[in-house]
Amino acid sequence: MGTSLNKLLSNIEKTRVEMVELAHRYGYSNPYVVQCSQKLDSLLNVYNKFEKQ
Repeated sequence: MGTSLNKLLSNIEKTRVEMVELAHRYGYSNPYVVQCSQKLDSLLNVYNKFEKQ
């Protein structure tokens, strides 16, 4: 596994944890949670492109 993939996976996990914490604190529809969710979606899309290669 390349270092860029490791970094991507680390960022995905950090963002996921952050999103869960924000959701517990502010509720699922809070703009901060939605923004974090969109960031996570974006990272997961990049990961899916890695997997297709």
